[in-house]
Amino acid sequence: MSKAHLGFQVRQNNPWRLWLGVGLVILLLLIMFLIGRAYQSYELGQLNLEQEAMVDRIAELEQRNTSLVKQNAKLKGISKIEHDAYEKANRSQVDLQKELLDMKEQLVFYQGIVSPEQLALGVNIQSFELTKKNNLGLYNYKLVLSKRGKSNKFVKGIFNLLIKGQQGEQQKDLALKQVKQDYKENDIKFSFRYFQVFEGDMLLPEQFEPYDIQVKIKPTTKKIKPFSETISWTQAVSGGND
Repeated sequence: MSKAHLGFQVRQNNPWRLWLGVGLVILLLLIMFLIGRAYQSYELGQLNLEQEAMVDRIAELEQRNTSLVKQNAKLKGISKIEHDAYEKANRSQVDLQKELLDMKEQLVFYQGIVSPEQLALGVNIQSFELTKKNNLGLYNYKLVLSKRGKSNKFVKGIFNLLIKGQQGEQQKDLALKQVKQDYKENDIKFSFRYFQVFEGDMLLPEQFEPYDIQVKIKPTTKKIKPFSETISWTQAVSGGND
């Protein structure tokens, strides 16, 4: 006996499930966007608070510095009995002026991060410093990169340090990977929203006399062009290019 033909089967479609799914996805994206905006506002708020604290501290230091200047002027005209007091006040003034200078430099740095509205998107070499660790060619380097321009996006890319010098009678260039202790590929990659600090030790070969160091920046973020900046070795060792 042949089986009876069952005919066509009609399946009921429920379009409300599709729209519900789309609505949930849109809601999830909106929540993620709002969380990102809130976190960004929090970060900028913290930077603004630090900047305001620096302004107050600078005002306090300037007031103390003015007081010390007047005190030193008085002590200069007093007999040798007061010489120790004068020396102590003079040392305090020198230390205070150094702290004041450091605070002002940091304030400029934070202002560049918090108020970059008038600048095109880019990367700045905020500072580069070298510290001599021994007489065998071992140095510590510290590179600070910061973002320029009004944008919420991260800037990404790589950098390299090219040390230019003389070895014997020949000019020689050394890349960071040739001299850095425990070099890794991630040591030259950057990814930041505001700024990023890179530090490490590098050992120069014997009889190598450096005279310049070239910082090469190669961004992978769109619309940011690569560039390089050359800093004299002496300048970097004496305090960098702040």
